[in-house]
Amino acid sequence: MEEKPDWRSESYAKAFENYDRADFAQEFLRRNPEYRDQYAEAVDAAPLALSRLARHWGLVFRCGP
Repeated sequence: MEEKPDWRSESYAKAFENYDRADFAQEFLRRNPEYRDQYAEAVDAAPLALSRLARHWGLVFRCGP
């Protein structure tokens, strides 16, 4: 089992010292199991599913190049 980092340690806090609101929001979603499940389902579905997911979570997805 992977050991979880200690969020109270100085090194852990240093990793996030330059984060802005968008960075923290991304980190929250990355760790949120509900969002990850919904994203996995939406990616495999029609493009409309990603649009609904974005609206639900208040996101804007960048389109491909």
